[in-house]
Amino acid sequence: MERIGDLYEAYVNEQANFPDSDYFYNKISKTYGDAVEYAASMPEIKIEDEKISKLKQILTNYHESLGILTPKTKDNISKLQDGVVLAGQQATIFGGTGIIGNKISAIVNISEISKKKRKFLVPVFLINTHDSIQPEITTIHLPNYQSSVSKAIHLPDAIDGVIANTITSNNYSWLEESLSIIRNIFSEFKSTISKDKLKLFLERTEHLLTFIRETYRSSSDLGEWMTLIWGIQANIINDWGVVFLPTSHPEIRKLTSEGYTPFLQSRSNYIQEFNRAADKIEELGFKPTTAKKKHDYSPFFYECPNDHYRINLSCMEDNGNLYFQGKCPIDKVDYSFSVSKDNIDLSAHVKNLYPRLDTNQALLQTIIPTYIRISGPGEINYNAQVIPAVQKLGFKFPLYVKYTRMLYNTPWIEKYSKDPSLEPFSILTPEFFGVLGSLAKARRKGEINELKEHSKNLGNYVNNRRLAIKKVTNKPTNLIDRFRSWQYGMYDDKHQWQEVSWPWFVMAVVTGLNDSIASYRRHYSPDTPVGGIGFINSML
Repeated sequence: MERIGDLYEAYVNEQANFPDSDYFYNKISKTYGDAVEYAASMPEIKIEDEKISKLKQILTNYHESLGILTPKTKDNISKLQDGVVLAGQQATIFGGTGIIGNKISAIVNISEISKKKRKFLVPVFLINTHDSIQPEITTIHLPNYQSSVSKAIHLPDAIDGVIANTITSNNYSWLEESLSIIRNIFSEFKSTISKDKLKLFLERTEHLLTFIRETYRSSSDLGEWMTLIWGIQANIINDWGVVFLPTSHPEIRKLTSEGYTPFLQSRSNYIQEFNRAADKIEELGFKPTTAKKKHDYSPFFYECPNDHYRINLSCMEDNGNLYFQGKCPIDKVDYSFSVSKDNIDLSAHVKNLYPRLDTNQALLQTIIPTYIRISGPGEINYNAQVIPAVQKLGFKFPLYVKYTRMLYNTPWIEKYSKDPSLEPFSILTPEFFGVLGSLAKARRKGEINELKEHSKNLGNYVNNRRLAIKKVTNKPTNLIDRFRSWQYGMYDDKHQWQEVSWPWFVMAVVTGLNDSIASYRRHYSPDTPVGGIGFINSML
C-alpha cells in the first residue's frame, strides 16, 4: 500500500485496522446501502432559500435549453434542497472515458436506494469546465488494432493553462476528420466480429458517430457537448432524472462566492490543519497526494481577462488586509487586488475567480446540500487532506464513497484471450465466469454475505491477472502487449485501467447506445461493497 486510499479500500474489503479513519473521512461505509443509512443520520445541511431558488431556475433553464429537461429531471431539480448525491468530472472532448458512465450509474444507484430511506438524495453530476486546459481535456485515446500503442485524437490550437470553458464546439472540419479516424479504427476490428454480428456492429458504429456529431452540432462549447452526451443517455434514453451542474456558469459562480469567506478569515487555521493531515498520513506510512500548503496560499485562481489564462495567485496578510497577486504568463500582465479581512467583499472580482481543487466542494456545499460524494481513487486520496481542514472552517462535508472500478469485454478482447500464451493474464476463463455467475445470483437474491465474498473474489481475480501482465517486461510478445493495452488500458506506464483509458463509446459500440451506462448500473445494488473491482461482460 502506497496511498491512504489503499488503506480505505483495505478497510472496506479486508477489515483492516484504520487509525484515525474518522479524522480523515468522518465515516467509511462498507456498502452503498450503508452510505445511504449514514447520510440519513447526518445533521441537516440548510441552504438559504434565495440561493436554492436561484439555482433551481438556473438549472431548469440550462436543461431546457439543451433539451434534457425531462419531467423526472424537473422534479429532481425541485427537490435539491432536500439533499444530493454528487459526482463529477472535468469536461473532455468526445464526452471523456467510461469512468463517467460509471460515476453517473453510481449516483443513480445511491439515489434509488435513498427513495426507500428517510432522506431522498437527488443525483447530481458536475460538468467541470473551470479547470485549465491540459492534455487529458483535449485528447482521447483509442485502442489500436495494429499495436499496443493507442491512437490519439487531439483538439488543435488549445492553449494549456487557459480555462476549459473557452473551448467552443464549432470546429466542424476537425470533428469530421476525427469521426473518420474513429470509423477507421473500428473498421480495423471487423475481423474479430463473427459474420452474424457484423451488420449489427457496423450499425452501432454509425449510430454512435451520428450521436457524437449531432451532440457537437447542438452545443456551443465543451461543457454543453459533455452535458448533451451524458444527459441524453442518462435522462432521455434511461429516464434517470440526473441533474447536470455546469460549474463555471457565471451565475452559479456568483452564488458560491461567499464560500471563500471562511477560507480567507481563517486562512492560517486552514493551512495548519491541511498540513497536519499530511503529517498524519506520513505517520501512517503513506505518501500525501499533494504538497503541504504554503503561507501564501490563496483559495481561488484568477482568470486573466485578456486571454482567460487561469493564474495562480499568492496571498499575503498585512494590517488586517489580504493582498492577492499573480502574473499571466501569456500577456505578462501583473494582477493584484486586496480585501479587508474583517469585511470580505469579492463582488468586484467574482467573475474572474475560480475555485481550487480543495475549495470546490466547500463552495458547492453553500448552494447544494451534498450528503454523499461518489469519488475515485485520486479523490479519495486527496480529500483525506482536505476534509479535516475544510471541516475546521465549519463546513458540513459529505460522506466520500468510492465507486467500483470496472473492466469490460469486447469481441476483439475475447478472440485474442483464447491464445495459450495469454493464459496467465486473461480474466476470461471458466473460473472467472463462474465467479461472475455466483455474484449475479447473490445480488439477485439479496444474499449479503455471499455478495460480499463473491465481490472480493472477483476483485482479487482481476487484480492478480492485471498485476501479472503489468510485470511482464522481458521482451513481451506483440500479442501480450496488445492484450495488456486492450483489456487493461495499459497503453503506457501512466494508464492502468480500461475505464479511464478508453473513450466511453468503445464499450458502447458493443452494448449499443441504449445499454451503455445501463450496463454499469446493473452492477450496483444496496448490498454491493464500496470500491473494489467489477466486470461488464459486454458482447454483441
